[in-house]
Amino acid sequence: MHRKNNIKKISKKGILPSVLLFLVFIGICQGMFLSFVISFAGYVIDSKASNFYDRAKQIGQIIETNTRDMELSDAVLSMKPYLSEQEDIAITDENGQILLQFGHTAPDFNRADQISIMDNYVIYPDVNTEIPTESTLNIPYLELLQRSLDIMTENKSDNWDEWLGRNIIDSPFWTEIPIQADGFRIYYKDRITLAARNALYIMEAIVLDAVLLVIFLIILFINVLSSVLTQRRIVNLYYLDTTTEGKNWLYFIQRSNKILCRLRNAGNTYAVVNLHMDRFQDYCACYGNRDGEELLKKMNAFLQVNIGRQETFARFAAADFGLLLRCQDAQSCEKRIKKLLAELTGIPNDRIISFHAGIYMISPSARHQKSAESVQPRRQLDVNQLYHYANAARESLPEKDTKHIKLFDDEILQEQLWKRKVEDMMEPALLNREFQIYLQPKYNPISQKIVSAEALVRWISPTDGLIPPGRFIPIFEDNGFITRLDDYMIGAVAKLQSEWKIQGKKSVPVSVNVSRANFTKENLADHICQLIDSYGADHTLIELEVTESAFFGDKEMLQKIIRELKSYGFRISMDDFGAGYSSLNSLKDLPVDVLKLDMDFFRGEDTKKRGEIVVKETIRLAKALKMQIVAEGIERKEQVEFLAAEGCDMIQGYYFAKPMPVSDFLERMELN
Repeated sequence: MHRKNNIKKISKKGILPSVLLFLVFIGICQGMFLSFVISFAGYVIDSKASNFYDRAKQIGQIIETNTRDMELSDAVLSMKPYLSEQEDIAITDENGQILLQFGHTAPDFNRADQISIMDNYVIYPDVNTEIPTESTLNIPYLELLQRSLDIMTENKSDNWDEWLGRNIIDSPFWTEIPIQADGFRIYYKDRITLAARNALYIMEAIVLDAVLLVIFLIILFINVLSSVLTQRRIVNLYYLDTTTEGKNWLYFIQRSNKILCRLRNAGNTYAVVNLHMDRFQDYCACYGNRDGEELLKKMNAFLQVNIGRQETFARFAAADFGLLLRCQDAQSCEKRIKKLLAELTGIPNDRIISFHAGIYMISPSARHQKSAESVQPRRQLDVNQLYHYANAARESLPEKDTKHIKLFDDEILQEQLWKRKVEDMMEPALLNREFQIYLQPKYNPISQKIVSAEALVRWISPTDGLIPPGRFIPIFEDNGFITRLDDYMIGAVAKLQSEWKIQGKKSVPVSVNVSRANFTKENLADHICQLIDSYGADHTLIELEVTESAFFGDKEMLQKIIRELKSYGFRISMDDFGAGYSSLNSLKDLPVDVLKLDMDFFRGEDTKKRGEIVVKETIRLAKALKMQIVAEGIERKEQVEFLAAEGCDMIQGYYFAKPMPVSDFLERMELN
């Protein structure tokens, strides 16, 4: 979930800000472009009007100077030689009635036009000239450009200067001369022209601005595209399985949820499959890790070809793959997986590999079934949990199963629920001391008296009653809680021995099991010693049992720990001797004090004679190595007589006594 949230954050950070920035920048650039065009075109037109108005001010200043020595009419008349043919002057009263006119025309005060660009100018068309509205200086700028283009296309000559000199606007206009004269107003007329040259300047500015704008947009677009591609690469890295170079488990979970929740898939039956290659670690040990990785890549490529668009797959761990397959029913699903397994075994041409698979079936959604009450909505499905159910189904296959495929059923579900329940209860149970010590006596076969005992754990739950060890010990071994239980039992035995000593009761050595998981700790000997010393118990009265399976691990580490334990005064026994395949080699390398014969030696009528020969020779070998022998699982009198005759030191089994509470054991000790 955390990685999924990270991907969403990366997507938001990688795409949305860049896209929004791109859109905002486009809007800003468009605004800047239009503002520039309008401002530049306005500047050109304003400059024309400004020149026209400046000429009027200049004439007004001369007239105002001349009025100091002559009448206003004479002062105006004196300007006539300095005016061009297109320039005129008119004098009006305050009501706009023309009093004196120098020229052939007059201003039309009914058609005033105001230009407001950089400055405000009021101009009037000539009274004798019919000027269309679009010919005024307030003509739209785009219209000015269109007229310029029209002139350009209409130009039939190659004379560029002639084209530049052609006018877009050429009309006479009047403006008031700013002069202080009581009861009079003076107006000045001239022709205002806007040539194609001026429009060309505007177009050049527009093109330059457009080029710069396009360059900026291209740069920004490249940046946005780069951000999007970078974001996609990052997301792909999140979904990348570095071993197979395919998709990883996070992708499988998200993709599976999408497929299952699509409306068009609601009526389809799906299967979550755990595909497991057997002994992958052995394969890597034989052919190397590189060949192992190449094999995984080939498996990934094979599945890529054989998995449909509305299906998905990914590697879970090691050589385990998770598949989501669309099937008609469980039978067709098994048939398809069987075909996949057969083809997968042929990937390495010259090497033999095998596969097993577990299947969890997902029914169509509730609206596609008659009995919808028992169907869980697909949006509530935990695909990861369903994969583990499929894995549990595969692990429940017998070792020699030839079918290689197992469907998850209610029996497996109940086992999974029990496992989860045990894991939920184990911590409180340890705190509440629900784990109780039971002692099973070990008898001398000759005197038939108790000479030792083994501490066995029993879980007495307030809700479930007595829980047999076989129902929780394997679970503890899988999840690592067994080491906590070992400490609890060792401490409990040490406390028991200390109490017997204080109470003056007769004590016998009590053995307690140390699981294989504990022998990965280098400081195990010191840890056990400190735990027992905290109760003040005698080391010689506590025997530590090591199962034979522990001898298959780090042998050097095991030898070191056993020597340290023996140096602290503890006796060491090898439990379940004969259950493995390297017992004799273990006896050679490890200095144990007690050898416990596995109960399987004494089972089976067909192998009774052969078993007796093995037991007889084992006892002789142990005596030669100065070890004591304990036979466990003894249930019949003839077995006791045989072991006594062969010199077995102790017998443990139902023939003498079952495991019992400490109080019952103490009663037996008193009778003993």
